[in-house]
Amino acid sequence: MSMLQIAFAMFAAGAGGGLLFTTLIVLNKRYPRWFGSGHGLLGLSALAVLAYAVSQSTSPISSATWWAAGVLGMAWCGGVVMFRVLRPKSRPLVLALMHGGLALAGIYLLYRVAF
Repeated sequence: MSMLQIAFAMFAAGAGGGLLFTTLIVLNKRYPRWFGSGHGLLGLSALAVLAYAVSQSTSPISSATWWAAGVLGMAWCGGVVMFRVLRPKSRPLVLALMHGGLALAGIYLLYRVAF
């Protein structure tokens, strides 16, 4: 299993957690306070693995890899800004869907590169 595939698996796990997180928000269910931080830290860890995979590659890096890294980085930064800086207490569904949609686009791009 390559590092790109490991990064993809980590992002997919984070997306699953994000889907659960959004479902809990829609259903107005309580969730542990650490859940949002764990979701963000998993995304940051996956970005670090992706950056390591790109930096250690001996073959030329395709533009799709850079696009995937850029889109996923924007999704992570957007999540931090939206949910930690601008609206730390509320979780608007529209912002969560925008964050998730951008992340899914990046995961799709990474899938095309990794497999």
